[in-house]
Amino acid sequence: AGIARDNGVEITELSTHLQGQLVATHPAYDEVFDGFAVPEVRGNPGARQQWAVEQVKLALTASKNLGLNAMASFSGALAWPFVYPWPQRPAGLVETAFDELARRWKPILDHAEDCGVDICYEIHPGEDLHDGITFEMFLERTGNHARANMLYDPSHYVLQCLDYLDNIDIYKDRIRMFHVKDAEFN
Repeated sequence: AGIARDNGVEITELSTHLQGQLVATHPAYDEVFDGFAVPEVRGNPGARQQWAVEQVKLALTASKNLGLNAMASFSGALAWPFVYPWPQRPAGLVETAFDELARRWKPILDHAEDCGVDICYEIHPGEDLHDGITFEMFLERTGNHARANMLYDPSHYVLQCLDYLDNIDIYKDRIRMFHVKDAEFN
């Protein structure tokens, strides 16, 4: 505090955003969040969580010692990772997932071809194929397989605030099934 003060800087608060995030990390994101911790606790979610709790407590003590009455932090995220991606995913993660998705589905699509049956993927939030871009990523990785098609349900587009009518024009040659129900965005 003295060094800061001597240089014309006033400390107004400390922050434990990253450490706070590690207090409550959804297990699906353990590997992604490991980079926020010291190397000694990486790969060990329990130890990482204990370290994070201790770091937040140390920052609170430091805040008290500095005469501060507030500290910034994140709460962590046990449910939010399903809604919004934080931290930003590492480069290549999505591409790797789609490569694997296509690898798993390609033999099934080939069998669908042998059977003369289209597979109509419901474009649905919560699925890897949840919009036009993700469907196109999948198509590209399956060699634009003729049996990879779309089950169109406009309600899923409405829920994502996407243009459900535009989707028909863009994917008219790939839509092979249609779910009919009412939906509106409120």
